[in-house]
Amino acid sequence: MEFECGAENLSVDTNTSTGSPNAATTHVAREDCPHLADPEWKALQRLATIIGEAAVATMYRTLSLTEQHGVALGLIVTEQREGAARATMSTPSTPRVEPLKLHVNRYVGREG
Repeated sequence: MEFECGAENLSVDTNTSTGSPNAATTHVAREDCPHLADPEWKALQRLATIIGEAAVATMYRTLSLTEQHGVALGLIVTEQREGAARATMSTPSTPRVEPLKLHVNRYVGREG
């Protein structure tokens, strides 16, 4: 399968082993988009598990290279914010390190 990324070149070669044009339009391999850094590529793979591979493949065909970078970075930032929010909400209170000292009058055996 040949697949050019970005809106600049929208050609898609649908010659796949199954002969199905849908198979060519729903899968994008790493080597198809060398302009993406590894963290961006991994982010878009995670996005594919959320919205589906076909949606991500459509994004590759229709968005410019800059827009593809923006989508990947947007997902990374969103994941970082969600992770930080989870970390602050789920942080248990730390146990007291120092013993608590109580100042109590001693009982002498009588009142007053």
